[in-house]
Amino acid sequence: MSPLLLSRLDRTARWMKRGGREGDVVLSSRVRLARNLARYPFPHRASPQELLKIRERVLTALEAAAPSAPESLLVLALEDFTGVERRSLVDRHLSSREHIRDEMGRALVTTADGVFSVLINEEDHVRLSGVLPGLQLDTALEMCDEVDDALEEFFDGKSAFAFDPDFGFLTACPTNAGTGLRASAMLHLPALSLLGELEDAREWANERGFVLRGTTGEGSEVAGHIEQLSNQSTLGQNESDIALEIENAARAIAVREREARNRLVEEMPIQTRDLVGRAYGILRYARRITGEEATQTLSLLRLGHELGWMKGLSRQRFNELSVWLRPDYLGVLHSRELSRDERAVLRGDLLRSHVSKVKLEPVFEQ
Repeated sequence: MSPLLLSRLDRTARWMKRGGREGDVVLSSRVRLARNLARYPFPHRASPQELLKIRERVLTALEAAAPSAPESLLVLALEDFTGVERRSLVDRHLSSREHIRDEMGRALVTTADGVFSVLINEEDHVRLSGVLPGLQLDTALEMCDEVDDALEEFFDGKSAFAFDPDFGFLTACPTNAGTGLRASAMLHLPALSLLGELEDAREWANERGFVLRGTTGEGSEVAGHIEQLSNQSTLGQNESDIALEIENAARAIAVREREARNRLVEEMPIQTRDLVGRAYGILRYARRITGEEATQTLSLLRLGHELGWMKGLSRQRFNELSVWLRPDYLGVLHSRELSRDERAVLRGDLLRSHVSKVKLEPVFEQ
């Protein structure tokens, strides 16, 4: 396997690093703007020739917009990479399974640290995305808006995008029509889950027009107690208002999670220490571990870290490990396709090497 993909992308994405508001609960913030070129069919209806033409036009526009866009944009044509390399982009939250399924005419344009990216010919012709650590939706929106304005200028105004005076920007999925904006925050909610209060948080979010679900969107499973909070509609709303509402909702859920963590310690001290201690033992000594078990136990170890029960791993390292242990990213790290058993062994090696640095605090033994 070519090492090209890994050599062009930073091993540690910007969202994994320290910083950002509400960082004990909010892992990252993402803003995504969907746009489509007028006079071209949506990607699922376009021919291979049309997809290639759309990609060419968008890449030309991005190059022309370079003075306004983030520096050092990398162009990754999906047909240039192996299957495991393309799948690893999903592990890194840079692409989607739908985007990599048919590589012809598709591309990812991204900064090496993943803070800004453009999906070409996914569900829509163009999807601008900004991802930052912690709760920084306002900054992520500014980043995407700047590039969106530059593209609009290059394409000679909104008339070059699929736009309707009544409905706003038109998108392949009707729920994205209007601003074309999806704002989301990734939240680590182990205490709410352990106390059985996560469904209450889901209902609270739903009543306010938001959705709390798995990290890869609709229908996805929740792994490692990480949930994605996002808006459900964009029609008739202002972009800045949507981002602000998601920020306020994320803060409110973060308060719930912190209160739940305190109650775990006060009301279930032995059970909580048992869960964290067992997670530590598995990650510290396991020689083979599945992705599901690794994700779950790493989440519990992170809970112990946030409760002040241990030192040795930072929030950044927890974020990094949550990606590095994934099946296809492991394959890219080792430059080959891996069998299920090979992944289990290499994942165990990876986690042991880092968890061996953890030092349990005296308070954990109380």
